Amino acid sequence: MTVQELVPIEIRVHDRASMDRCLAAAVDRMIDSAKGQRTHGILLTRLGDGHFIVAFSSAVPFGHTDQVDLRHQTA
Repeated sequence: MTVQELVPIEIRVHDRASMDRCLAAAVDRMIDSAKGQRTHGILLTRLGDGHFIVAFSSAVPFGHTDQVDLRHQTA
């Protein structure tokens, strides 16, 4: 499976413990997949309270995880 074939992981949680556990599991899954490709980093995007997307990003260097918080941005 290539990096481009791995579907981003969407996470919706209602409490802090679930958030920590789910985000850690999603990032770990992405790290395992990224090791074979060595081309993309991981971007964790917070879309709202308890709503996240974890995905590969060519804007993030391999071996790094970056975070973006879009909760309070206006169009």
